[in-house]
Amino acid sequence: MSAEAVPGHPGTDTGTGDDEEIETEAFWDYEGGFVDEATGIAGTVESDEEHGEGRQWLIDLTRTGLSDRVVYPEPVSGPPKALGDGTWYTVSDTGDTVRIWALS
Repeated sequence: MSAEAVPGHPGTDTGTGDDEEIETEAFWDYEGGFVDEATGIAGTVESDEEHGEGRQWLIDLTRTGLSDRVVYPEPVSGPPKALGDGTWYTVSDTGDTVRIWALS
C-alpha cells in the first residue's frame, strides 16, 4: 500500500512563499507487521521526525486502505512490533518499559 493515503503531519507548512518548500509527504518506515490476518501496522516516524511526533497507523488489509492512526496514552519510541494474534508491542520513550497493545 502506498503512503499517499497518510495525511501530512499536522502543523506543517507547505512552503508556498519564496522560502524553500518543506517536504511534508509521508513515507512508510522500513518496519511494520501483521497484527492479525486482516490488519497491519506501520509507522511514518522517519518522515514525521522533522515535523513533530512520529505516527503509527493501522492498515485494513482486506480493502487495502488506511484504517486509523494509533494514538497512545504515553510516548513510545521505535517501530511497532506486531505479534500476529491481534496484538503488538512498543517500547517506552525512555526504553525501560515494553507495552502490549490490542485491537479494540
